[in-house]
Amino acid sequence: MSLEAKDLRGNDPEELRRTLRKLEEDLFKHKLKKTTSQLENTMLIRSTRRDIARVQTVLAERLRGGQPAAATQTAAKQTESKET
Repeated sequence: MSLEAKDLRGNDPEELRRTLRKLEEDLFKHKLKKTTSQLENTMLIRSTRRDIARVQTVLAERLRGGQPAAATQTAAKQTESKET
């Protein structure tokens, strides 16, 4: 079960923080199981880390003003071209 950024963008910041906390707890549990040789699928650690990064990215976008990074860069380039 992988989270997608487009699905996360519909959530409010508090919901994103709850999701982030849960993912961090899951990551801790996965690492603990790996250390004790109880984790069968080690790919869970990698996918959980990536999900955490997605949630953090969407949360940062929301706090910055709601525009994804690519849209912000495009808007900045359009502004520069209009000035010249």
